Amino acid sequence: MKELLNKLLNNPKNATLIQFLKLTEEDNFKTWAESFSGYNEGGCILFENYGAFIPEENKFSLGTHSVMVNTNTGEIFAFNTGRCSIFFKCDFIKSGTENTSDLKTGYTFDCITDITALGDNWCFMDEFDNQKEELKWSFELTKTNNQQL
Repeated sequence: MKELLNKLLNNPKNATLIQFLKLTEEDNFKTWAESFSGYNEGGCILFENYGAFIPEENKFSLGTHSVMVNTNTGEIFAFNTGRCSIFFKCDFIKSGTENTSDLKTGYTFDCITDITALGDNWCFMDEFDNQKEELKWSFELTKTNNQQL
């Protein structure tokens, strides 16, 4: 687990997100199975509902956040923070969606209203109708992006 955490924290594609979430090596890093809790509403929705078709080995808790990670590269492709604020990296081509600022601004239970600082692909999950497909495409996107490195 320590090796994966180091990979995650040192992946340059995660740098802005790490700052946004204030992640450190000291944060408790566990698999979803080890950390499952009904008190983590957003994590349950992200992992058990939207991410039902994402393999379990890609689902983790990191401090108070739930993250989906490409374990080969350490790239985070979706996360939940707070009570129920869920975000993901969108594959705009497969999604057939135009990349607009409307997908990066909104309102969550946790009063998060703007994630434009995270970068071009990050979007509010609740702006999309088919979250399960979006997450599968997001995971595939991390595989494609890293093959080009």
